[in-house]
Amino acid sequence: MSDFEYVEHQGIVEQILPGQVKVRIISVSACAACHAKDACNASDMEDKLIDVYEPHQELSVGQRVLLLGKKNLAPLAVSLAYVLPVVLILATLIITVKTTGNEPLAAVLSLGILVPYFAIIHFLKDKLQKTFTFTIKRQIN
Repeated sequence: MSDFEYVEHQGIVEQILPGQVKVRIISVSACAACHAKDACNASDMEDKLIDVYEPHQELSVGQRVLLLGKKNLAPLAVSLAYVLPVVLILATLIITVKTTGNEPLAAVLSLGILVPYFAIIHFLKDKLQKTFTFTIKRQIN
């Protein structure tokens, strides 16, 4: 595991299935970790359930674990989730306005372009799950 830098999240094993483990993590924004979070309405903590496929360890429900994800995959994840959709929206908007001059049509088409984009992402789900993987590391209490 020393070839890559990893993002680490502490979690608790929630469910064990054949070839898959579900781990609950608490996603904490920078605001939620702030000492003044009680005086501010911007605090943000959220439970997330992460699927880990093909765990190579004996685990038990309720066990504390560390999830490791490769940091070098973060730019790809951000690009697929945010950058590419925005580029598609803007490109569709500009091209439609330039070619038709119809702004309401351009608005509808530029938002409508997201439907096939996210449909493609959905159909590539299996491939993406193999790319964006987490590894489990046992925590010693």
